[in-house]
Amino acid sequence: MNKYKRKNISLESIEWFAKHFKYGAPPHGGFNIGIERLTMQLLNIPNIREETLFPKDPERLLP
Repeated sequence: MNKYKRKNISLESIEWFAKHFKYGAPPHGGFNIGIERLTMQLLNIPNIREETLFPKDPERLLP
């Protein structure tokens, strides 16, 4: 909540949203394979880092 105060967002304006998380996050789920993983499978590429345009990992944080 301190983040909202720093950004001058009133708690009343987000009360409708915050009340949904009073007891934790609602159940959610879904399916999304992602374009990189789809291309990796179609082209039989063994590592997703070889297919991703700007891969991010502990060794490479900036593109």
